[in-house]
Amino acid sequence: MKQQHKVAAIVLAGVVGAGGAVVSPALADPGHRAKAPAPAAPAAAVHAKGKVTAHRLAVRPRPNTHNKPLYWLKRGQVVGIRCFVRGQDIKGNDKWYRLRTERREYSSARYIKIIQGTVKHC
Repeated sequence: MKQQHKVAAIVLAGVVGAGGAVVSPALADPGHRAKAPAPAAPAAAVHAKGKVTAHRLAVRPRPNTHNKPLYWLKRGQVVGIRCFVRGQDIKGNDKWYRLRTERREYSSARYIKIIQGTVKHC
């Protein structure tokens, strides 16, 4: 056995016998070159999603009830949420979610429960 391997085997036996961590083969053999870890893939942006808790929920062009609804969401429907803004207070909650649609569409946060991701201010 080569001198380098004898030293590595003795050190390894001492570490294992003492109950310490196991030395990797890359450290035991100085001639061995370990591969550098592959760079981590960038995390995909997680878009926030929410579930409608009201029987039906209006989607409006602005964050208030002064405008006619564009359409209605049903209880249990899952919607994509882009961000939140402050608007008209609805039962103690002035937060409105801007939905992830092509147009600017808002629904009261009072009746949407976040089920995925986090919602940032617009």
